Amino acid sequence: MNKVVVLFSGGVESSCLLYFYLSKEWIVYPAYVITGRFWEKFEYKRASALWRYAKKTYPNLMPIRCVVTKTAPTESKFIRTEEELFIPLRNLTLLTAVGSYALSKDAKHIAIGSLGLYPFPDNDFGYLQKVEALISKGANTSLKICAPLFGMEKWEVVQKFKGLVPFHLTFSCINPVVRKGKILHCGKCIKCVERKKAFSI
Repeated sequence: MNKVVVLFSGGVESSCLLYFYLSKEWIVYPAYVITGRFWEKFEYKRASALWRYAKKTYPNLMPIRCVVTKTAPTESKFIRTEEELFIPLRNLTLLTAVGSYALSKDAKHIAIGSLGLYPFPDNDFGYLQKVEALISKGANTSLKICAPLFGMEKWEVVQKFKGLVPFHLTFSCINPVVRKGKILHCGKCIKCVERKKAFSI
């Protein structure tokens, strides 16, 4: 059977990736990469809840693997733009972090939820191809980086996977709010604004 390591954070895109491969009956190994951002402990809890929900339906969903790479000791190491949150070396960090895990599971594919829409230096298909070549050379085997959502708008992703993905369980926020023990979106950060826009179309 085909195996894939999915970079899974519980957000819209990574959750769609998860269900995309699960519905194709691939063996899916979700990986959550811990880099040291303050919101990650909240994000991981929400991602775990979505994982438990999916596991009830898909036996081909493997346990979440936390991969720790402390590249961000403080939350001040990212750059805000008017439309997005740019974290330097983000995609390179995520992809190289799970390379060894993919090898350990004999998974030849690593999936990332990049849309390729934002004008960031690490967010184009050519860059991903170069990272793929770098990882494959270092591993001495072929590891394919897959970005099946590439070129889509976020609202298009929502429309395509509506009815399959439990979007009410997805979570992506850089300033999470905890109320009565529940982890909620702040509703104001860049990620929340982007999310609202995608679901409003």
